Amino acid sequence: MEENNFLTILFNLLAGGGLGLVSASLAAHFGYRSADRLPGESRLPHCFFCLRPLQLHEYFPLFGWLLRPALKSFPCPCGKKTGQWMQPAVEVSGFVLGIIAIAIAGWSPVLIPLCLALGLLPAIAMIDLAFGIIPDGLNITLGLLGVTGLILGQGDLFMGLVGSAGLLGMGLLLAIVYSKWRGREMLGLGDVKFFAAAGLWLPAMMIPWFLIIAGLLGAAMGLFWKHMSGAKEFPFAPALCLALAGCLYYQLYVFSSL
Repeated sequence: MEENNFLTILFNLLAGGGLGLVSASLAAHFGYRSADRLPGESRLPHCFFCLRPLQLHEYFPLFGWLLRPALKSFPCPCGKKTGQWMQPAVEVSGFVLGIIAIAIAGWSPVLIPLCLALGLLPAIAMIDLAFGIIPDGLNITLGLLGVTGLILGQGDLFMGLVGSAGLLGMGLLLAIVYSKWRGREMLGLGDVKFFAAAGLWLPAMMIPWFLIIAGLLGAAMGLFWKHMSGAKEFPFAPALCLALAGCLYYQLYVFSSL
C-alpha cells in the first residue's frame, strides 16, 4: 500500500511538472519567434543563427536538446552558435513550477490550467529580459487559462473579470500618467496586458499583495541589474512573474489547508 501510494504521488508530481514543462517549452519556442520575427516572416520557431525552421523532434521539451551536437555548450539547433541556455532553462523552470503546485495542493484536474499557466511564466520573464517585450500571444494565453481555471474550479468569473479590468486600468495609469510624470517609460504595454491577465488569477484580496510584491521585487532586481550591467532600465516581467507565482502558490496552500 505504501509503495502504491508513493508511486501515485510520484506520478502526480510528474504529471504536474510535465504540464509545466510542455507549456514552458511551447511558450518559449513560439514566444521567442514572436518577439524576434520581422513582418511577413513565418511564425514558426526557427534557429536564431541560420534561420532554418525547427524540425519536429526539436519541438519536444528537453528531448530536442539531447540530439544536438556538443550538448554541454548549449548549441543552437544547427550547432553553429553556443551559449543558447535560455530555452532549456525555461523548460526546467516550468517543470519545477508545475511540481511545486502539485506538491502543495495534490493532484486534481482543476489544477491543469494552473500548471500550464505556471509554465508560461519563465518564458515570459526570459523573453522580456532578452527582447524587452512580452508577446501578446503569451499574455492572451495566460488570460484564457485564467478563465478556464475559474470555470473548472467553479470560481466567480464576473469578479475575475472585474479584477482583470481593475489591474488593466491601474497598469494603464502607471504606463501613461506615472511614466509621463517621471519623464521615462515606467511600464510597457506588454506589462499592462500582463496585469490584465494576472487579474483573472487573483481574488480581490490578493491584488494589493501582488502589486506590493511585484513592486518590491522590481525595485530589488532593478538595483541589481543596474549594478551588474549599468543599464538604467530593468524589464519588469521577471518581477511580475515571480509575484504572480508566489500569489498562486499561497492560494493553493490556503485552499488545500481548508
